[in-house]
Amino acid sequence: MAYVAMARKWRPQSFDDMVGQEHIAKTLQNAIEGGRLHHAFLFTGTRGVGKTTSARILARTLNCTGGDPLHPCGQCESCKDILGGNPMDVFEIDAASNTGVDNIRDVIERVQYPPVIGKYKIFILDEVHMLTSGAFNALLKTLEEPPEHVIFIFATTEVNKVPQTILSRVQRFDFKRLTVEQIRSRLRYICEQEGINATDEALDIFAEKADGSMRDGLTYFDQAYAFTGNEMNADAVRSVLGIPPVELFFTLISAIESHDLKECFKMVDDACKRGIEFTPLLDGFGKFLRNLLYARLDAFSPDALNISEELYTKYKSCALELKNGDILRISKMLIDLQATLRYSTNPRLLVETTFARMAWLDRLTDLRRALAAINDPSKANASDEALKKKVTEVQNMLDAEEEAKALRQREESPFAALQQDFAGGYNGDIYSRYEISAAWGAIKTHIADSGDFAFSVALNDTVLETIDLKATPFPIALTYLGDTASDAWGIKQMEEHPEYMERLKQILEEKLQTPVLLTLKTRAFNETELQIRKQAQMSPYELDLEKEPYLAKLKDLFRAELIYSHKLNRPVVPQQAESCDADGDENS
Repeated sequence: MAYVAMARKWRPQSFDDMVGQEHIAKTLQNAIEGGRLHHAFLFTGTRGVGKTTSARILARTLNCTGGDPLHPCGQCESCKDILGGNPMDVFEIDAASNTGVDNIRDVIERVQYPPVIGKYKIFILDEVHMLTSGAFNALLKTLEEPPEHVIFIFATTEVNKVPQTILSRVQRFDFKRLTVEQIRSRLRYICEQEGINATDEALDIFAEKADGSMRDGLTYFDQAYAFTGNEMNADAVRSVLGIPPVELFFTLISAIESHDLKECFKMVDDACKRGIEFTPLLDGFGKFLRNLLYARLDAFSPDALNISEELYTKYKSCALELKNGDILRISKMLIDLQATLRYSTNPRLLVETTFARMAWLDRLTDLRRALAAINDPSKANASDEALKKKVTEVQNMLDAEEEAKALRQREESPFAALQQDFAGGYNGDIYSRYEISAAWGAIKTHIADSGDFAFSVALNDTVLETIDLKATPFPIALTYLGDTASDAWGIKQMEEHPEYMERLKQILEEKLQTPVLLTLKTRAFNETELQIRKQAQMSPYELDLEKEPYLAKLKDLFRAELIYSHKLNRPVVPQQAESCDADGDENS
């Protein structure tokens, strides 16, 4: 006799055999007993959870002529006809390969004829979402008002692709993914019936790899059984299915913890020698990191994680130098690796270098402890001193970078701070030492809005100049610009009213959150500042004359004078000098 695959041999034959779908079995049994049977059903769920099997069980139950209306007898003519594989009253159609209108018309034609043996003529359409729009439309009228002897059962893995017009005419049943415990229990029952001696760890491997699908679990079980025979252990199952052993991941996490790049490469090489593909390798490492984090947090028990007490304890004691934040960061790198692996032309190199990057990274630092050590050195222990040193180094680097940036800005344009103020750059109330000079325009605007006219006017034609960005109190010079700045009205007001200086000092200290040493200063405009000041006082016509030499030549040639200017609503197209058009100029 030909060998029958486990998934076929142990397919459920009644509602009582359905694993994990008891809610659906009970609903259908109640409908049969109460005579409230609908004429169309839709079974939806992921692959291998029992949709087609349940449809066949329902068909056998409805047409069975035995004494029990809820359990097919297997002895009556209808049961034998269905078990024979070519029933006369049950039509199982693969909608994935019979998608068109003509195929549905054949179904509709068969609907008109009464059943031959049983009570109902039953149509099972598997993967019904594959039907075309025309096929669905052809089915609508028959589905809404079928003959009393007809029942439709649709099965699909993608219910979102089924039209709403179909969904509104059927009773929908959602099949759940099976849990690891449910699959393991079913496999244990099959082992007992088949006389197979399988360890619990081996069955756990099948149940986890099945990912909620009983059919997949039985397929993997059948594959391993062909290799191991009646004595089935975890190592043999891993070898057949290409599943990496957990010891590989303990080796990898230890190498990451100790920054051992060489050991990371050896681990990948070891996996390749065992014939382990990279996809299951990364999936296994992801599960390992999940279990590691859950074990540390005591979020789940060993039974919930499907691991032994010994392995659970090993998780809790490994890689203690890696903090939870480090594990989360490694997990993110792993997820990114899995997303890009399929597009890589050199997947081994990509995996090796990613593991090496995980090992290369420094550990995360608790900034709260580091800052506490900086603020109160007397309370810092040895590890906090190391944190303090690291943070201080980073802080010094940032300070140097900001200072260099400020110096570059002053060298490029000493008057650039004023330009930026007029553009409305700073809106905050607190500024750093590097920002205060550039923020002076915004601060003066706030002072003017406060209502003290004399004080705000006294600050006209001033800039703030910083001297030493690291000194405390922070030295700032209120500088009056101009050739006759020393005789300006504003500086005289500041000298005659010490309260103005004190008030400005308080404002700056509030903005900077640090003590300020404020002084008065005068200096003449430099060339850049003079140019900016000059341009700010020029009319648009004068600016155009300065920027466009050909416009100045035309003015001199025709002795032109500006009478008025009009702003164009359309963009001005630049003209060549030889074909200048007076109508194209903004000013005339």
